[in-house]
Amino acid sequence: MIIGCEDRSDLTAPQAPNTGEADFTKFVSIGNSLTAGYQNASLYESTQIYSFGKLIADQVGTDFVQPLISEPGIPGKLEIVSLSPDIVFTPNSGFGEPTNLGYAAPYNNLGVPGAILFDLIDETDFQQKTIARGNPFFSLVLRNQEMGKSIIEQALNLQATFITLWIGNNDVLGYATSGGTSGTDAATGKLPTDVPTFTSLYNMVGNALTDTTGHRKIAAANIPDVQNIPYFTTVGPQMGAGIEAAISQNPAIMGLFYQKNGETVATGLASPDDLYIGNLLITLTGGAYAGLLGDTEGKYYASIGETPPPGIDTNQPFGFHPQNPWPDRFVLDADEIVITKDATTAFNGVIKSTVDANSDTWVLVDVNKFFAGVADGGMMIDGINFSTSFILGNTFSLDGVHPTTRGYAVIANEFIKKINSKFGASISQINVSTLPASVPLAKTSISKESNYILKNTPLKNISM
Repeated sequence: MIIGCEDRSDLTAPQAPNTGEADFTKFVSIGNSLTAGYQNASLYESTQIYSFGKLIADQVGTDFVQPLISEPGIPGKLEIVSLSPDIVFTPNSGFGEPTNLGYAAPYNNLGVPGAILFDLIDETDFQQKTIARGNPFFSLVLRNQEMGKSIIEQALNLQATFITLWIGNNDVLGYATSGGTSGTDAATGKLPTDVPTFTSLYNMVGNALTDTTGHRKIAAANIPDVQNIPYFTTVGPQMGAGIEAAISQNPAIMGLFYQKNGETVATGLASPDDLYIGNLLITLTGGAYAGLLGDTEGKYYASIGETPPPGIDTNQPFGFHPQNPWPDRFVLDADEIVITKDATTAFNGVIKSTVDANSDTWVLVDVNKFFAGVADGGMMIDGINFSTSFILGNTFSLDGVHPTTRGYAVIANEFIKKINSKFGASISQINVSTLPASVPLAKTSISKESNYILKNTPLKNISM
């Protein structure tokens, strides 16, 4: 079923658009990698130029300077090696470089990949923070404390007249993409940010950004449900089908065993759907090792360069035996799904409350509702079908978390719709079909030794 059919093929570039009460003279975007224009697990110029903030800036004809990175990005972007008979892709081994570090003012795009809500107000030295967090983007994007000691301060020092704010995703996504093994809460570091802390921090951000004169306007987006993204919905069904086939050939196989908090859990698989619908979500990163199910030579631990934990017997079939279970980091089980959903609901309630409390100058962009609609049947926009299917769905890039170029354009249009409605503007929407749709292809082919969804190369947990 396709819903939300929308055809705007006759749209052209806007001419001096009416922005109503919204003043884009100094337009700043605040957030994480979703704001930065991150695609294919990387930040690089040929896709940064399609960040949703830059697309909005182009529609209203205002300057929008970004921290551009040369090819193949930081880190090297994911590239497709082959699509048949299986999808195989791998990170580019190269490393891009920043091209405009010397820009003499804060960037208009203050999206810092990996940033959590706390990072917006944190005044820790950017260089020290980059080292402590193992994240190069704090120093690459923010650069100099003299421009502002925090992300919020840099935005205010630019005298921003309009701001997009999209933050909080990583306060739950980090927990989810780690399979529930790590998080951002202050007490344990193994759960999403606790709701009282998130509430306090978002209120602080809201108070800092709100202009008491009413001139500065803010469009704030909420957090989409991680269960709707292909990072969690791609591998499970295929693994489930493979396990079902293995069970039919070998009655001794009892289904998938996986780790959870140091203990082994039996899934009791009844059908492939058990690895997708409300029971277990297998991460896209875990797909790199799906071909090792049943291995009795310890190839998984050898491939990641780790010693098997105490109690693991690699002579037992990998993933099919309680003494050699599927790794916890690649599984989001039913309990952990509830934790992510509860955190997302609570965080979105906080965001809405802040917008409602500043309703004269703030507007809410309900990204969560929009992506739920994309997941529930898809949408046709400008003749293009958008769904949450991996690669073929047009919405998400190869990392399964961040949008494609056209996906960012769809998000930009959601912002534009709300800005027009709230502030009496008439900004033209972007004709999504005019933007590039290609995914990166590796220049040389790589032979594939196993039936993996991904090339057998360990990938880091993905954050926004």
